[in-house]
Amino acid sequence: MRNNLTFGVETIQSEYRRIDEKWLRIQYRLLLWLTAFTPVAEVFVFLLMSHLGSMNSSPGEFLLKYVLAPCLYNGIVVLIATFFMRGSLSERKKIYGLSCLMVAMAFGVYTFHSTFPALYVIFAIPMVVTVIYGDRHLTTIVSALCLVGKAVSDLFLFWDPARISVLATATTTTNFCVSLLLIVLFYVICWLLLRTEQDKNNVSLNLEQERLRYQKRSMTDALTQVGNRLALRSAFQSMEEQQHQYTFYLAMMDLDAFKQLNDTFGHNQGDQYLRALGLVLLNLSNQNVQSFRFGGDEFCILFSGLNLVEVRDVCQKLQDSFAKSEIHQRCQPVTVSIGIAEYRPGEKPSLLLERADRALYQAKQERGSIAFCE
Repeated sequence: MRNNLTFGVETIQSEYRRIDEKWLRIQYRLLLWLTAFTPVAEVFVFLLMSHLGSMNSSPGEFLLKYVLAPCLYNGIVVLIATFFMRGSLSERKKIYGLSCLMVAMAFGVYTFHSTFPALYVIFAIPMVVTVIYGDRHLTTIVSALCLVGKAVSDLFLFWDPARISVLATATTTTNFCVSLLLIVLFYVICWLLLRTEQDKNNVSLNLEQERLRYQKRSMTDALTQVGNRLALRSAFQSMEEQQHQYTFYLAMMDLDAFKQLNDTFGHNQGDQYLRALGLVLLNLSNQNVQSFRFGGDEFCILFSGLNLVEVRDVCQKLQDSFAKSEIHQRCQPVTVSIGIAEYRPGEKPSLLLERADRALYQAKQERGSIAFCE
């Protein structure tokens, strides 16, 4: 039987990955949208500056330097991003690659239009986009690239010859330092948001783990650690929901002459036999073989997706394994009788139990045997 606790946590983590994949596609579309929006904004700026009479370059020069060149640069970034998205890279590599490409686009927009100092806020876009992934390492790398990109653009790149150096005057130097500090501050805010979100996710995971632990305890037999009757009812419900997808068999079993053994050696000795059988059942359990304690010394196995030959093989293996249990080396040997019934689609689980119990009664006529209810 699969560990429900592990399954529950894996389900939550799988949902987190699905959200990351969805956000990655949104991030890619955002990159495309920014690529399309940039030339529109540049043309708007040209018309506005022409109207205000503050245009220092000719229309041809403006078109070449501030429309065509940025479009070419952004087009290259988009091509690389498309390669990342359509390639066979892992999801993590795609996320890191696309996030760095968003920094490259922000760097290009800022460099081409560095005469507008307020444009440094464009570096906030790739920083805030990475917060969704909840990866502090990624956000740190992207923020560092944004910081370095702005510093390199301000200090060494002069796409517009009319732009003065950030170190030309005390005012420009101060503005330069303040803008870098603001980027650092924005990173700190992103980091705090990530930490808070991670704490919230951890709380959710811990609560889910605790819920699953409680659920497992409530559906597990305390003595043998196999499923109890509540777990069996849940398994029957799943069986009815999947009755047209799989073939189901129910095997009922008990220990032969168990009452006599209890009367002779005491209930403590009897519990040791029950634990030994429970251990054998746990070792045989998997996705298609679910084990339960029905009550007293009666146990049952619900088989799904197996044919009768495979079911018989598992039951025979169970008898052989129990016969080799360590308890038989120091106590009286005890055999297991097993009755098997096939589930008929549409019938109530109670009828399946009755037929399996009748088969068990037949098996007990010859102790240690396996009988099938026709």
